[in-house]
Amino acid sequence: MIKINYPKHRKKFEEDYVAIFDIEKIKKEWEDEFKKIDYDISENSIKKLLVLPFDELLKIYQDFTDNKSIKKNEDDKKTLYGHYQPEIANFFMDYSKELNLKTCYFCNIDFINVFATRFDNVEYKTVLDVIEAKNYDDLILLKGIGPSIANKIIANNINSMEDIEKISGQGIKEENLKKIKNIDISKIDFKSQKNHFTLDHFLPKSKCPILALSLYNFVPSCSSCNTKFKTVQNLEKEHLSPTSSSFSVQDNIKFKFFFDTKVKKDDLNLLITYSKNEDKDYEKYIEAFELENRYKFHQNEALALIKKQEKYSETRIDEIANILKISPHQVKKDIFGEELFNGDIQDKSFTKMKRDVAKNIGIKGVKE
Repeated sequence: MIKINYPKHRKKFEEDYVAIFDIEKIKKEWEDEFKKIDYDISENSIKKLLVLPFDELLKIYQDFTDNKSIKKNEDDKKTLYGHYQPEIANFFMDYSKELNLKTCYFCNIDFINVFATRFDNVEYKTVLDVIEAKNYDDLILLKGIGPSIANKIIANNINSMEDIEKISGQGIKEENLKKIKNIDISKIDFKSQKNHFTLDHFLPKSKCPILALSLYNFVPSCSSCNTKFKTVQNLEKEHLSPTSSSFSVQDNIKFKFFFDTKVKKDDLNLLITYSKNEDKDYEKYIEAFELENRYKFHQNEALALIKKQEKYSETRIDEIANILKISPHQVKKDIFGEELFNGDIQDKSFTKMKRDVAKNIGIKGVKE
Protein backbone atom coordinates (compact mmCIF):
# COMPACT_ATOMS: atom_id res chain seq x y z
CA MET A 1 0.00 0.00 0.00
CA ILE A 2 2.92 2.35 0.74
CA LYS A 3 5.76 3.07 -1.67
CA ILE A 4 9.19 2.66 -0.07
CA ASN A 5 11.18 5.86 -0.06
CA TYR A 6 14.84 4.91 -0.18
CA PRO A 7 17.70 7.03 1.27
CA LYS A 8 18.75 10.13 -0.66
CA HIS A 9 22.34 8.91 -0.70
CA ARG A 10 21.41 5.90 -2.81
CA LYS A 11 24.95 5.14 -3.98
CA LYS A 12 26.28 4.56 -0.46
CA PHE A 13 23.12 2.66 0.45
CA GLU A 14 23.67 0.25 -2.44
CA GLU A 15 27.44 0.00 -1.88
CA ASP A 16 26.87 -0.95 1.76
CA TYR A 17 24.44 -3.64 0.64
CA VAL A 18 26.76 -5.16 -1.97
CA ALA A 19 29.57 -5.24 0.62
CA ILE A 20 27.64 -7.91 2.54
CA PHE A 21 28.26 -10.56 -0.09
CA ASP A 22 31.06 -12.82 -1.27
CA ILE A 23 30.67 -12.29 -5.01
CA GLU A 24 32.85 -15.28 -5.90
CA LYS A 25 30.66 -17.54 -3.76
CA ILE A 26 27.53 -16.29 -5.52
CA LYS A 27 29.18 -16.76 -8.90
CA LYS A 28 30.10 -20.34 -8.07
CA GLU A 29 26.74 -21.28 -6.58
CA TRP A 30 24.59 -19.68 -9.28
CA GLU A 31 26.65 -20.38 -12.37
CA ASP A 32 24.24 -22.99 -13.71
CA GLU A 33 21.22 -20.76 -13.01
CA PHE A 34 22.75 -17.83 -14.89
CA LYS A 35 23.48 -20.04 -17.89
CA LYS A 36 19.83 -21.00 -18.19
CA ILE A 37 18.95 -17.47 -19.29
CA ASP A 38 22.32 -16.57 -20.85
CA TYR A 39 23.01 -14.01 -18.13
CA ASP A 40 26.49 -12.51 -17.80
CA ILE A 41 28.22 -14.09 -14.83
CA SER A 42 31.03 -11.58 -14.35
CA GLU A 43 31.73 -10.00 -10.97
CA ASN A 44 30.39 -6.62 -12.07
CA SER A 45 27.25 -8.20 -13.47
CA ILE A 46 26.51 -9.95 -10.18
CA LYS A 47 27.10 -6.76 -8.22
CA LYS A 48 24.72 -4.97 -10.57
CA LEU A 49 22.10 -7.68 -10.13
CA LEU A 50 22.17 -7.18 -6.36
CA VAL A 51 21.00 -3.57 -6.74
CA LEU A 52 19.01 -3.58 -9.99
CA PRO A 53 15.79 -1.52 -9.90
CA PHE A 54 12.63 -3.58 -9.46
CA ASP A 55 11.39 -3.05 -13.02
CA GLU A 56 14.61 -4.56 -14.37
CA LEU A 57 14.39 -7.44 -11.89
CA LEU A 58 10.91 -8.09 -13.23
CA LYS A 59 12.26 -8.57 -16.76
CA ILE A 60 14.83 -11.12 -15.53
CA TYR A 61 12.15 -12.85 -13.50
CA GLN A 62 9.89 -13.17 -16.53
CA ASP A 63 12.74 -14.56 -18.68
CA PHE A 64 13.57 -17.05 -15.96
CA THR A 65 10.02 -18.24 -15.28
CA ASP A 66 9.19 -18.41 -19.01
CA ASN A 67 11.84 -21.10 -19.33
CA LYS A 68 9.75 -24.24 -18.80
CA SER A 69 12.82 -26.40 -18.23
CA ILE A 70 13.63 -24.59 -14.97
CA LYS A 71 12.15 -26.32 -11.95
CA LYS A 72 10.78 -24.52 -8.91
CA ASN A 73 13.28 -24.42 -6.05
CA GLU A 74 12.22 -24.24 -2.38
CA ASP A 75 15.74 -24.73 -0.99
CA ASP A 76 17.08 -21.58 0.72
CA LYS A 77 20.59 -23.02 0.53
CA LYS A 78 20.36 -23.05 -3.26
CA THR A 79 19.16 -19.45 -3.30
CA LEU A 80 21.90 -18.49 -0.78
CA TYR A 81 19.28 -16.51 1.13
CA GLY A 82 19.51 -18.79 4.16
CA HIS A 83 23.25 -18.18 4.32
CA TYR A 84 23.01 -14.39 4.07
CA GLN A 85 19.70 -13.78 5.85
CA PRO A 86 21.21 -12.54 9.15
CA GLU A 87 23.46 -10.05 7.36
CA ILE A 88 20.61 -8.84 5.13
CA ALA A 89 18.35 -8.35 8.17
CA ASN A 90 21.13 -6.43 9.92
CA PHE A 91 21.50 -4.20 6.87
CA PHE A 92 17.82 -3.25 7.00
CA MET A 93 18.14 -2.69 10.73
CA ASP A 94 21.12 -0.39 10.19
CA TYR A 95 19.06 1.63 7.69
CA SER A 96 15.80 1.47 9.64
CA LYS A 97 15.70 5.24 10.24
CA GLU A 98 16.48 6.13 6.63
CA LEU A 99 13.83 3.68 5.39
CA ASN A 100 11.40 4.80 8.10
CA LEU A 101 10.52 1.25 9.15
CA LYS A 102 7.40 1.82 11.24
CA THR A 103 4.38 0.08 9.70
CA CYS A 104 4.00 -2.69 7.13
CA TYR A 105 4.43 -1.41 3.58
CA PHE A 106 1.82 -3.86 2.29
CA CYS A 107 -1.05 -3.13 4.70
CA ASN A 108 -0.30 -0.16 7.04
CA ILE A 109 -1.97 -2.19 9.80
CA ASP A 110 0.79 -3.83 11.82
CA PHE A 111 3.95 -2.19 13.09
CA ILE A 112 7.39 -3.15 11.81
CA ASN A 113 10.31 -1.82 13.78
CA VAL A 114 13.74 -2.26 15.30
CA PHE A 115 14.06 -2.34 19.08
CA ALA A 116 16.83 -2.46 21.66
CA THR A 117 17.48 -5.72 23.51
CA ARG A 118 20.61 -4.85 25.44
CA PHE A 119 20.73 -1.98 27.89
CA ASP A 120 23.90 -3.05 29.71
CA ASN A 121 27.31 -2.55 28.12
CA VAL A 122 28.36 -6.12 27.37
CA GLU A 123 32.05 -6.28 26.57
CA TYR A 124 33.80 -9.25 25.00
CA LYS A 125 37.58 -9.60 25.22
CA THR A 126 37.95 -12.91 23.36
CA VAL A 127 35.96 -15.13 21.02
CA LEU A 128 35.45 -17.52 23.93
CA ASP A 129 33.61 -14.76 25.82
CA VAL A 130 31.13 -14.55 22.95
CA ILE A 131 30.71 -18.34 22.86
CA GLU A 132 30.13 -18.52 26.61
CA ALA A 133 27.49 -15.76 26.37
CA LYS A 134 25.45 -18.02 24.03
CA ASN A 135 23.77 -14.99 22.46
CA TYR A 136 22.67 -16.12 19.00
CA ASP A 137 22.72 -12.62 17.49
CA ASP A 138 26.28 -12.07 18.67
CA LEU A 139 27.48 -15.52 17.66
CA ILE A 140 26.39 -15.18 14.05
CA LEU A 141 28.50 -12.04 13.75
CA LEU A 142 31.57 -14.26 14.11
CA LYS A 143 32.17 -14.93 10.42
CA GLY A 144 33.88 -18.25 11.07
CA ILE A 145 30.88 -19.64 12.96
CA GLY A 146 27.69 -18.70 11.12
CA PRO A 147 24.01 -19.41 11.94
CA SER A 148 24.08 -23.23 11.87
CA ILE A 149 27.07 -23.52 14.23
CA ALA A 150 25.66 -20.76 16.45
CA ASN A 151 22.49 -22.83 16.90
CA LYS A 152 24.52 -25.90 17.80
CA ILE A 153 26.66 -23.98 20.31
CA ILE A 154 23.53 -22.83 22.14
CA ALA A 155 21.73 -26.20 21.92
CA ASN A 156 24.76 -28.22 23.11
CA ASN A 157 25.86 -25.86 25.90
CA ILE A 158 29.33 -25.41 24.41
CA ASN A 159 31.78 -23.53 26.64
CA SER A 160 35.18 -24.01 25.04
CA MET A 161 36.87 -23.71 21.68
CA GLU A 162 37.84 -27.38 21.71
CA ASP A 163 34.24 -28.51 22.14
CA ILE A 164 33.21 -26.72 18.94
CA GLU A 165 34.84 -29.52 16.92
CA LYS A 166 32.40 -32.01 18.44
CA ILE A 167 29.20 -30.34 17.25
CA SER A 168 29.68 -29.94 13.53
CA GLY A 169 29.13 -33.36 12.03
CA GLN A 170 32.60 -34.55 11.08
CA GLY A 171 34.12 -31.59 12.90
CA ILE A 172 35.33 -28.17 11.79
CA LYS A 173 38.38 -28.14 9.57
CA GLU A 174 41.59 -27.14 11.34
CA GLU A 175 42.05 -24.02 9.21
CA ASN A 176 38.52 -22.86 10.07
CA LEU A 177 39.10 -23.50 13.76
CA LYS A 178 42.19 -21.28 13.58
CA LYS A 179 40.12 -18.58 11.89
CA ILE A 180 37.59 -18.68 14.70
CA LYS A 181 40.31 -18.47 17.35
CA ASN A 182 41.97 -15.54 15.58
CA ILE A 183 38.85 -13.42 14.97
CA ASP A 184 39.51 -9.83 16.04
CA ILE A 185 36.32 -9.12 17.97
CA SER A 186 37.38 -5.49 18.51
CA LYS A 187 36.33 -4.86 14.89
CA ILE A 188 32.91 -6.47 15.27
CA ASP A 189 29.89 -4.26 15.93
CA PHE A 190 27.80 -6.38 18.30
CA LYS A 191 24.25 -5.17 17.84
CA SER A 192 22.07 -4.41 20.84
CA GLN A 193 18.90 -4.52 18.80
CA LYS A 194 16.47 -6.92 17.16
CA ASN A 195 13.83 -6.49 14.51
CA HIS A 196 10.09 -6.92 14.41
CA PHE A 197 9.65 -7.30 10.67
CA THR A 198 9.97 -9.89 7.94
CA LEU A 199 11.55 -9.43 4.53
CA ASP A 200 9.23 -10.53 1.77
CA HIS A 201 10.68 -11.64 -1.56
CA PHE A 202 8.17 -9.91 -3.81
CA LEU A 203 9.37 -11.97 -6.78
CA PRO A 204 9.45 -15.47 -5.24
CA LYS A 205 12.92 -16.89 -4.73
CA SER A 206 11.50 -20.38 -5.27
CA LYS A 207 10.67 -19.43 -8.87
CA CYS A 208 13.79 -17.38 -9.56
CA PRO A 209 16.71 -18.13 -7.19
CA ILE A 210 19.04 -15.54 -8.76
CA LEU A 211 16.83 -12.71 -7.43
CA ALA A 212 16.82 -14.06 -3.88
CA LEU A 213 19.48 -11.57 -2.78
CA SER A 214 18.46 -8.54 -4.85
CA LEU A 215 17.95 -5.49 -2.64
CA TYR A 216 14.90 -4.13 -4.44
CA ASN A 217 13.13 -7.47 -4.29
CA PHE A 218 12.81 -7.14 -0.50
CA VAL A 219 9.73 -5.57 1.05
CA PRO A 220 9.88 -5.01 4.85
CA SER A 221 6.52 -6.31 6.00
CA CYS A 222 4.54 -7.76 8.86
CA SER A 223 4.45 -11.51 9.33
CA SER A 224 0.77 -11.75 8.36
CA CYS A 225 1.22 -10.13 4.95
CA ASN A 226 4.36 -12.12 4.22
CA THR A 227 3.30 -15.58 5.34
CA LYS A 228 -0.51 -15.67 5.41
CA PHE A 229 -1.78 -13.50 2.57
CA LYS A 230 0.78 -13.14 -0.21
CA THR A 231 2.11 -16.69 -0.32
CA VAL A 232 0.20 -17.85 -3.41
CA GLN A 233 -0.51 -14.55 -5.10
CA ASN A 234 0.89 -13.50 -8.46
CA LEU A 235 1.23 -9.74 -8.16
CA GLU A 236 4.55 -9.42 -9.94
CA LYS A 237 2.92 -8.96 -13.37
CA GLU A 238 1.10 -5.91 -12.05
CA HIS A 239 4.29 -4.08 -10.94
CA LEU A 240 2.56 -3.81 -7.57
CA SER A 241 5.67 -3.96 -5.42
CA PRO A 242 6.29 -1.10 -2.97
CA THR A 243 9.90 -1.19 -4.22
CA SER A 244 8.89 -0.30 -7.78
CA SER A 245 9.29 3.24 -9.13
CA SER A 246 5.80 2.93 -10.64
CA PHE A 247 4.09 1.80 -7.42
CA SER A 248 1.06 3.98 -6.71
CA VAL A 249 -1.38 1.87 -4.70
CA GLN A 250 -1.58 4.47 -1.92
CA ASP A 251 -2.77 7.05 -4.47
CA ASN A 252 -5.16 4.77 -6.33
CA ILE A 253 -7.14 3.11 -3.57
CA LYS A 254 -9.47 4.99 -1.24
CA PHE A 255 -11.24 4.09 1.99
CA LYS A 256 -14.92 5.06 2.05
CA PHE A 257 -17.79 4.35 4.39
CA PHE A 258 -21.54 4.36 4.71
CA PHE A 259 -23.96 3.71 7.55
CA ASP A 260 -26.47 0.90 7.39
CA THR A 261 -29.47 2.91 8.63
CA LYS A 262 -31.65 -0.19 8.57
CA VAL A 263 -29.74 -1.47 11.58
CA LYS A 264 -28.45 1.45 13.63
CA LYS A 265 -26.51 4.64 13.09
CA ASP A 266 -23.26 3.29 14.49
CA ASP A 267 -23.27 0.31 12.14
CA LEU A 268 -20.49 1.52 9.86
CA ASN A 269 -19.63 -0.24 6.62
CA LEU A 270 -16.12 0.41 5.38
CA LEU A 271 -15.27 -0.09 1.72
CA ILE A 272 -12.08 0.17 -0.32
CA THR A 273 -12.52 1.66 -3.80
CA TYR A 274 -9.84 1.73 -6.47
CA SER A 275 -8.95 3.37 -9.77
CA LYS A 276 -9.35 1.45 -13.02
CA ASN A 277 -6.02 0.87 -14.74
CA GLU A 278 -5.29 -1.43 -17.65
CA ASP A 279 -1.71 -2.06 -16.51
CA LYS A 280 -2.24 -2.41 -12.77
CA ASP A 281 -4.91 -4.52 -11.10
CA TYR A 282 -5.48 -2.77 -7.78
CA GLU A 283 -8.37 -5.09 -7.04
CA LYS A 284 -5.94 -8.01 -7.10
CA TYR A 285 -3.71 -6.20 -4.61
CA ILE A 286 -6.66 -5.57 -2.25
CA GLU A 287 -7.74 -9.19 -2.52
CA ALA A 288 -4.21 -10.59 -2.13
CA PHE A 289 -3.75 -9.00 1.28
CA GLU A 290 -7.47 -9.22 2.23
CA LEU A 291 -7.34 -5.53 3.04
CA GLU A 292 -11.07 -4.90 3.07
CA ASN A 293 -11.88 -7.62 5.60
CA ARG A 294 -8.85 -6.82 7.74
CA TYR A 295 -9.72 -3.13 7.86
CA LYS A 296 -13.37 -3.82 8.62
CA PHE A 297 -12.22 -5.44 11.85
CA HIS A 298 -10.60 -2.10 12.77
CA GLN A 299 -13.32 0.19 11.44
CA ASN A 300 -13.92 1.59 14.93
CA GLU A 301 -10.81 3.68 14.22
CA ALA A 302 -12.80 5.39 11.48
CA LEU A 303 -15.99 5.56 13.56
CA ALA A 304 -14.11 7.37 16.35
CA LEU A 305 -13.06 10.06 13.85
CA ILE A 306 -16.63 10.49 12.66
CA LYS A 307 -17.93 10.92 16.22
CA LYS A 308 -15.23 13.49 17.02
CA GLN A 309 -16.06 15.43 13.86
CA GLU A 310 -19.73 15.52 14.88
CA LYS A 311 -18.76 16.82 18.33
CA TYR A 312 -16.17 19.37 17.22
CA SER A 313 -17.34 21.61 14.39
CA GLU A 314 -15.05 24.24 12.84
CA THR A 315 -16.79 26.88 14.97
CA ARG A 316 -16.25 24.86 18.15
CA ILE A 317 -12.59 24.34 17.26
CA ASP A 318 -12.12 28.10 16.76
CA GLU A 319 -13.67 28.74 20.19
CA ILE A 320 -11.31 26.25 21.86
CA ALA A 321 -8.33 27.79 20.06
CA ASN A 322 -9.27 31.27 21.33
CA ILE A 323 -9.63 30.04 24.90
CA LEU A 324 -6.31 28.14 24.86
CA LYS A 325 -4.49 30.81 22.85
CA ILE A 326 -3.29 28.28 20.27
CA SER A 327 -3.98 27.84 16.57
CA PRO A 328 -7.11 26.03 15.33
CA HIS A 329 -4.78 23.69 13.44
CA GLN A 330 -3.11 22.65 16.70
CA VAL A 331 -6.52 22.02 18.25
CA LYS A 332 -7.38 19.74 15.33
CA LYS A 333 -4.15 17.78 15.77
CA ASP A 334 -4.88 17.37 19.48
CA ILE A 335 -8.45 16.20 18.87
CA PHE A 336 -8.24 14.13 15.69
CA GLY A 337 -4.64 12.93 15.85
CA GLU A 338 -1.44 14.46 14.52
CA GLU A 339 -1.03 11.67 11.92
CA LEU A 340 -3.90 13.21 9.91
CA PHE A 341 -1.93 16.39 9.33
CA ASN A 342 1.78 15.60 9.69
CA GLY A 343 4.27 12.89 8.87
CA ASP A 344 4.25 10.00 6.42
CA ILE A 345 1.57 7.35 5.99
CA GLN A 346 3.81 4.58 7.30
CA ASP A 347 4.54 6.45 10.56
CA LYS A 348 1.47 5.06 12.30
CA SER A 349 -1.00 2.23 11.74
CA PHE A 350 -4.26 3.03 9.87
CA THR A 351 -3.04 6.49 8.76
CA LYS A 352 -4.09 5.96 5.14
CA MET A 353 -7.60 4.91 6.18
CA LYS A 354 -7.93 7.75 8.69
CA ARG A 355 -6.86 10.42 6.21
CA ASP A 356 -9.27 9.17 3.55
CA VAL A 357 -12.17 9.10 6.03
CA ALA A 358 -11.24 12.52 7.43
CA LYS A 359 -11.30 14.08 3.96
CA ASN A 360 -14.56 12.29 3.22
CA ILE A 361 -16.32 13.79 6.27
CA GLY A 362 -14.95 17.30 5.71
CA ILE A 363 -12.14 17.70 8.22
CA LYS A 364 -10.03 20.50 6.75
CA GLY A 365 -6.25 20.60 6.46
CA VAL A 366 -5.70 16.82 6.19
CA LYS A 367 -2.37 16.00 4.54
CA GLU A 368 -2.47 14.61 1.01
